[in-house]
Amino acid sequence: MNTFMKRIAPFLMVLVVLGCSKDHTPEDVVKRIALPISADQEVPAKNSTGSGSADVYYNKVTHMLTFTMTWQNISDIPTGAHIHGPAARGANAGIKYDFFSAFPKTASGTFSSEVLVDGSKIDEAQLLAGMYYFNIHTKNNPGGEIRGQIEF
Repeated sequence: MNTFMKRIAPFLMVLVVLGCSKDHTPEDVVKRIALPISADQEVPAKNSTGSGSADVYYNKVTHMLTFTMTWQNISDIPTGAHIHGPAARGANAGIKYDFFSAFPKTASGTFSSEVLVDGSKIDEAQLLAGMYYFNIHTKNNPGGEIRGQIEF
């Protein structure tokens, strides 16, 4: 490949990627930054110093829910980490997205993932209505030690 092509190849790749991407308007993506994750949101509330937060983005065009969670000071290493639903604050529900196999087994940490909102396991209307939640389970709190309701 000649020198000129080597220099412009990266720029051409960017143009190809941008040309193939659908332009999204700000209304296409809803987000929540620093969504609280705490022991008092668990049902019943837990006596724990554990806490955390999540940055959550949902793209209404691609139907991808993307999130980054941080947590600290949970009582033991995690034994489970999931999205549960549908359930409003104050209610519990079953697991809809299990990401524990990739989740760090540490009392404090950060984790990022994404899940397709396919209408089967996770329903878009219920997601946008705040009917799903994150929680992290430990040996000391097998039903969940900290929880964060996903509310946009």
